[in-house]
Amino acid sequence: MSLAEKIHPKNSPKKLLALDGGGIRGMITVEVLAKLEGLIRAALGRGKDFRLCEYFDYVAGTSTGAIIAACLSWGMSVDEIRKFYLESGKDMFDKAGLLNRYYRFKYEDKKIAKKLQEVFGRQTTLGSQKLQTLLMMVMRNATTDSPWPVSNNPRAKYNDKKREDCNLNIPL
Repeated sequence: MSLAEKIHPKNSPKKLLALDGGGIRGMITVEVLAKLEGLIRAALGRGKDFRLCEYFDYVAGTSTGAIIAACLSWGMSVDEIRKFYLESGKDMFDKAGLLNRYYRFKYEDKKIAKKLQEVFGRQTTLGSQKLQTLLMMVMRNATTDSPWPVSNNPRAKYNDKKREDCNLNIPL
């Protein structure tokens, strides 16, 4: 089923998964998701190939929750996400220098970006057809210091492909 079909109003009700942030503490979220994935897999009578993106219509997160949400929407299993965090977490969540922390950056953005590009690719955007669910990531707008929710919902106001500032063109 395509994303457009999945989000069509006739295919209701919708199932939303919301994930909190917390840096490397995202491993706690990953462990809870592993249990959830197993329970849903068993309830649906599905095999090891089952992914949470097949069950949830919308996955949302902030900070590390947004990274996990993107991985789930991408079609990764929770085991794959766990492996990614175990192998990359130390690098991704290395504390930023004192000056960057003064400007409210907890972690080195270049290190996180590099690890995410290894998973999603350098050219992948929020509008990628590979995303299998609606995805919302809540970030901080560095200019206004306010929350900035971005989504791949094709019906969202700032996702019109005719717009120069279309959010679907933001690198994942």
